[in-house]
Amino acid sequence: MSSPADASPRESLSVWADSWEEVSYRVIAAHSATPVVRDLVLAPAAASLQHVAGQYLLLSDVDHRLPERSYSIANAPRQDRWLRLLITRYGAGRTSTWAHDDLRPGDEVAVSGPFGTFTLSDAHDGPVLLLAAGSGLAPLAALAQELLTGSRPVTLIFSGRTRADVIDRARYLRLASQHARFDYRYLLTRPRGEPRAPRLPECLASLLPEPDLSGWEVFTAGPGDFVSDASRAALDLGAARAAVHGEEFFADPTPWGTAAPEPTERAR
Repeated sequence: MSSPADASPRESLSVWADSWEEVSYRVIAAHSATPVVRDLVLAPAAASLQHVAGQYLLLSDVDHRLPERSYSIANAPRQDRWLRLLITRYGAGRTSTWAHDDLRPGDEVAVSGPFGTFTLSDAHDGPVLLLAAGSGLAPLAALAQELLTGSRPVTLIFSGRTRADVIDRARYLRLASQHARFDYRYLLTRPRGEPRAPRLPECLASLLPEPDLSGWEVFTAGPGDFVSDASRAALDLGAARAAVHGEEFFADPTPWGTAAPEPTERAR
């Protein structure tokens, strides 16, 4: 079975659900990507969502006994309409616990969306820097997959505590060996048996081929402090403020506060 992370995006489909309409998907694969991140692959039971790389959806059980939670889609659009999610376990989170402990291939789930504007823009055509921590890799994985169908150089840097926390390391090392314009690096901040290492924002310049981000578009995703610090580091290295985009991830990702966002437009 092929993986959403390896599929070719931008295929035309005829059956789509409108934003805000709930549809059913079926779990077709589930495994632990790391000790705390569950990797789910979903296939539509009938109608499906049409998303743009970088967007997120709302997930719940079909009986709505659990609260809806928002999760970024970890793959670009594909012809078979599969969706990949990376879900971090949160101790007090009922939905993430269900996703980790109860969901099995064959189970149906309720999804709606897509939502979000953490997407690529036609206004930029220079190189792209993707900075991820933890399950913040999800939207950046989708962006990387989309970008590899084009001509823009892409650098993906992932930050994890230990080697066991690095998601999809083998896949990205393979992609880097296959695509001359794709560069992949990962940083371990708490390697076992070694002193604690600097965080990615603190050593970003040393991880880049050249410490000048003028003309680059930068996307950062992960915990709030990581996103803010990484964005600031990119600005300090010359990235234009309008070209730096951040997506904060939360322990128990409630969809929104008092007001729901406007539905996003259909995919380009």
